[in-house]
Amino acid sequence: MTDQSNSAVTRPASERAFDSVAQFYDAWFDTPLGRTADQLEKDLLYRLADPHPSERVLDVGTGTAHFALDLAAHGGVVIGVDLSLPMLEVARGKRPSAHPMLGDAAAMPLRDSVFDLVFSVTMLEFVANPEQALSDMWRVVRPGGRLVIGVLNALSPWAWARKRQTSKQKTPFDDAHFFYPWEFVRLLRRYGPVSWSSSVFFLPSGAGLSLAWTLERIGRAVAKPLGALLVGRISKCT
Repeated sequence: MTDQSNSAVTRPASERAFDSVAQFYDAWFDTPLGRTADQLEKDLLYRLADPHPSERVLDVGTGTAHFALDLAAHGGVVIGVDLSLPMLEVARGKRPSAHPMLGDAAAMPLRDSVFDLVFSVTMLEFVANPEQALSDMWRVVRPGGRLVIGVLNALSPWAWARKRQTSKQKTPFDDAHFFYPWEFVRLLRRYGPVSWSSSVFFLPSGAGLSLAWTLERIGRAVAKPLGALLVGRISKCT
């Protein structure tokens, strides 16, 4: 994989979305909204992913290795793949226990059936061909392993707020594709039965922040099509 693969010539705008904000990306997790949203999302993601020590894990769209570092802390042997050199530079600067590498989610330079867990959060929204990226992720899941995907929900107030923001100024979400729950589940279901839920039910204005965990329990129980992050899991039969 050469630097040319990371150029504007070969990458659509959606795939270049975070290049210019790589140095500031992690600052979101230090804000009250970002910190709480991150805790809620990780709670759901790891419930479905169920990571175990010594597993081989692939984090696709790893960015600054935010999730890859967590997965490595669970004891996994983690490789992170991303197509953004600026984001990977930040990841490598953390000296992570995960291993970030340059690669295209739709054509990863990895062998078939290698990983116990393939994991991806807010990546499919930004690729030119989500179906191909999903197919390539499924290819590298070993029999008995699982694929866990998180995407931004088009029905959530968070999506509406991001769309309003893009109408006023340029943001990384300008060319993103937000997924409807039924669209997301249908995309995953071609590979097998899907377990799914959603996370983050407080509002992007901060309303409900102090009740975030209560809203989370209620939302997952009775309003899962409305959470900000849709998360789905598919297991590969042995």
